[in-house]
Amino acid sequence: MTRSILSTMTAVVLVATLGTTALADVAVDLVRLTTPVTPFSDATLEAKTNPGAACTITVLYKSGASRARGLVPREANSYGRVSWTWRVGSNTTPGKWPVIVRCSVRDDVGEVRTLLEVR
Repeated sequence: MTRSILSTMTAVVLVATLGTTALADVAVDLVRLTTPVTPFSDATLEAKTNPGAACTITVLYKSGASRARGLVPREANSYGRVSWTWRVGSNTTPGKWPVIVRCSVRDDVGEVRTLLEVR
């Protein structure tokens, strides 16, 4: 019985890690992500959150956090939509890489985590 409970808990933690998570009162939902992508092509991520939320995006490749031009802080529009488009580097290692979008409204924060596949 203990093994079953641990398996269930592990599944719940995995879903929470890759899905929408609210750290406080700010919901952040993934709307779309261009994936898979190839090196030297553009990727786009769109998320929905609170209107006016201040949002950041982090893309973590094998070599570290991406410094691509389009990955700058943005404010969600009046519909709560926020998006980023960036160029995947020509030497980016193939694989599945974490993408984290974090949005805040005053002291409340929320984030969504997903994976970008580079082929």
